[in-house]
Amino acid sequence: MLRLRHSREYSIRLASLLERLRDQAPGVLPDASPTNGLVLGFLVWESSLTRAAHAFRRIFERVVDVNELRLCLPEEIGAMIGERYPKARQRVARMRRVLADLHEREIRLSIDHLRDVPAVDATEYLVSLDGMLSYVAAFVRLHGLHHPVLPVDGILRDALVAQEIVDPLADPDVIGEWIADQIGPDDCASVHLALRRWAESQIGASPSE
Repeated sequence: MLRLRHSREYSIRLASLLERLRDQAPGVLPDASPTNGLVLGFLVWESSLTRAAHAFRRIFERVVDVNELRLCLPEEIGAMIGERYPKARQRVARMRRVLADLHEREIRLSIDHLRDVPAVDATEYLVSLDGMLSYVAAFVRLHGLHHPVLPVDGILRDALVAQEIVDPLADPDVIGEWIADQIGPDDCASVHLALRRWAESQIGASPSE
């Protein structure tokens, strides 16, 4: 957990950062259904918004939907996103496991039905999918289902730690919960994108492509 004796200092530093970012253009993501958001979430994790957006568009220029993507071989998906994509093998393997598990559970390979269930049930469903990452589950909850959560991966966590805005021992999921508590529920999506764009600029995560 975050060290409570420092929580006031961290809150002040976070508020100062968000104030500085308020007038800057946040990151932009392609429009995606909750189901396609699974793919987008895996592409953003430990990568960059720009690179993920390019890879997402390349994938859906080559396949009709996630069911066709599920049938692709790992090397085929790797070619779609680019050989130099960060952690390509790991993210593709996990993505394929999630899609395979989803196919086993649903007649129609889709999580769009999670829009109509309580947030706690949607969360339990997502995190139970084989191969799921907590970041991707939070990403889909925020950008696909509009839950008031804030996804944090290693890129964002490291940038926040470097600026002494969060406890260096804090788990990314705990950091995400803490940030979400500091802002209004309607601001989570814009704050997430602003923080990710800022974090990428801090550690040079943005790709040249």
